[in-house]
Amino acid sequence: MAQPLKGFSMRTIVVTNERGGIGKTTLTCHIAWHLAEQGKRVVVLDLDKQCHSAGMLKAEFEQIGPVQSILDFAPGEEPPALACFKNTRQVVELTTDGPQQGQHIAAYVRAIRAGLAKHYDYCVIDTAPAWDGRNLMALIASDYVAVPLDPDKTARQSLNEISQSISLANKVRGEGNETRFGIVFNRVQTTSEVSKMLMERIGQALPANVVPHTIPHREHMREAALLEIPVWRLAKDTRRSAPVLREVVSYIVDQAEREAA
Repeated sequence: MAQPLKGFSMRTIVVTNERGGIGKTTLTCHIAWHLAEQGKRVVVLDLDKQCHSAGMLKAEFEQIGPVQSILDFAPGEEPPALACFKNTRQVVELTTDGPQQGQHIAAYVRAIRAGLAKHYDYCVIDTAPAWDGRNLMALIASDYVAVPLDPDKTARQSLNEISQSISLANKVRGEGNETRFGIVFNRVQTTSEVSKMLMERIGQALPANVVPHTIPHREHMREAALLEIPVWRLAKDTRRSAPVLREVVSYIVDQAEREAA
């Protein structure tokens, strides 16, 4: 069994869904912005080769890459308080075939976490819309996994995919060290009876894994993404968007703290 990955002062939050266009980048960036505004030292790992998170955060987070430089800070060097590592195709050129391979990835994860924990309070990881060794690395490293999910006809298949991936990561992490995940219903059409029914069914099946706040479908979210700012900084009335997004990211951060304690 792999050695437990707990015990680091740095908290690691992973945002994942193996489907694209589901809202991972928006949620990742809002978690990072929220933590930065609280005065936390935050590093973001953008594992998507298109680097959307790195692009949205560029105004406030110093862009550093490739990710190998995480472990290359000179003695006494203080890295930026807000950093985003991108170009992470080279993070791990490994497959997920066989338990021994998983152990190698786990060892690599432990080295990265130990290196980052010296400098950062939080690590937020945005994953690619696919399954590969980088996503396995992220799941192994996680204290908490946030799964944005559209309550539509693809929701069950998406949950099945991520459940299998988390199960594989848990085998590598070892018994008694399973990762906790939370489903974030995103872009919810509040008037849709079909969406309500799907959310109720998922909530009944996984009551301990549903974040108790949903993100409604709002034009404010798209506008904020285009402007590369958090929705609560839009120069307009965002009372129907910003408070609920704050509730979601606060809940995710609280769960990561609880899991890492």
